[in-house]
Order: sequence, then structure tokens, then C-alpha cells
Amino acid sequence: MSTLAIDKAGPRRKVKYGSMSRDRVWALRWSYFFLALFAAFSLLPPIYMLITSLKTSAEISAATNPWWVYHPTLSNYIELLTSNQFLRFFWNSAMVSIIVVIITMLISVPAAFALSRMKFWGSATLATGTFLTYLIPETLLFLF
Repeated sequence: MSTLAIDKAGPRRKVKYGSMSRDRVWALRWSYFFLALFAAFSLLPPIYMLITSLKTSAEISAATNPWWVYHPTLSNYIELLTSNQFLRFFWNSAMVSIIVVIITMLISVPAAFALSRMKFWGSATLATGTFLTYLIPETLLFLF
């Protein structure tokens, strides 16, 4: 029977936990700080809209703290969802959206297949133009 001897008197080295440098850690912390700041800035308007939707009309027009709901109510939601006019507008918007998506898919899927699989005169130019279109902001494309 053989025994294995472990040399405990060997050279010691300091164990380093984590593989990031100190500068990288600080850069990551600053990144998270600015990400949290951006998230808070971006979420303030929807949160304010939610808070305002839970207030009564009198409380909205009162000169009190705008970030606090003193008497929360769901009457605004009930009134909106039982309004025939809102439901008609919502139904119209949903139908237009569904029809537009169906028409777009019926046209774009065969066009994308033809552009990617078939070689024809001008296909490379058309593919490049389509790609470059994605690099331009939509607001500028609306102007053209």
C-alpha cells in the first residue's frame, strides 16, 4: 500500500478572487449607475401616468403632491372600458393592425425568399439598398 505525501511547505501564492482588474470593476459600477439613472428617467412618465390614472378628477386638479394618491380609485378604468366609443376605436385599431400585418407578411415573405435565394439582374443592388435602408432612421425615411 503506497501513501501519497503532500508537500505543505511548498511556495505559497496569493489567491486572487475574480478575474477583473480594478479599473474594469469601477467601469462596470459606473455603467450600472448610469444604466439605473437612465432606467429611472425613462420610467418616470409611465409611473406618473399610472399614478394620475388612479386619482379622481378633483385630486388631479388639486395643488397637492402629484406623486401621491390620497384616495385611489379605479373609476377611470371602469368608465374607459365600459365606454362604447373607446371600445369601437380599440376594435378599429386592432383590426387595422391585424390586416396590415397579414398584408405585409404576404408580400414580404415571398420577396425576402426571392431576394435571398434567387439570383436575378439587380438582386445584389436591391439587397444592398434594403440593408442600407435599415441604417437610416425611420423619421428621415418618412420625409422621402
